[in-house]
Amino acid sequence: MQTAYINDNNRAVLSCPRCKKTREIDATPYLKASGRAKIAIKFKCSACDCGHQSCKECREANCSNGNTNIIYLERRKFFRKKVSLPGHIRDRKNRFPVTILNLSRTGVKIKVRPSHTFQPEQKLIVTFTLDDSKASHIEKEIIIRTAKPDILKCEFTSAQTFETSDKAIGFYLMK
Repeated sequence: MQTAYINDNNRAVLSCPRCKKTREIDATPYLKASGRAKIAIKFKCSACDCGHQSCKECREANCSNGNTNIIYLERRKFFRKKVSLPGHIRDRKNRFPVTILNLSRTGVKIKVRPSHTFQPEQKLIVTFTLDDSKASHIEKEIIIRTAKPDILKCEFTSAQTFETSDKAIGFYLMK
């Protein structure tokens, strides 16, 4: 399955699973769903064995041939990488062991072990080590956006700065 990112103009670029040709769509109808939207798009073009010369011609002709691709439309502005990195979070009094489940330039998803009650908008410090060649140590302040007993979705309070941690995360996400 493919993931396409919605830009500031509510447009997304999709590609045919077979011929890799791209087309841009208006993602406005899919913005009503919270989180990412799952859509099925049928791509039809000469490379897809329907006989038409372009995907545009197929749409106009209501062609029944083509290749269907399931695509997730993401609103987020930055790529989120699935990881499994041990670390911990702390507030002023306590320290909790965690596993970082995913990471982006602007935030993290964290599994807390054992589960604990946290509140949205609560600020914590997260510390973990990337599994890159430098074993980069990351320590950043986070703010909880969504809290379940064992899962926290958090945003870094300072993202896209020139701090060493931000540079390390940026290079890590490119791999």
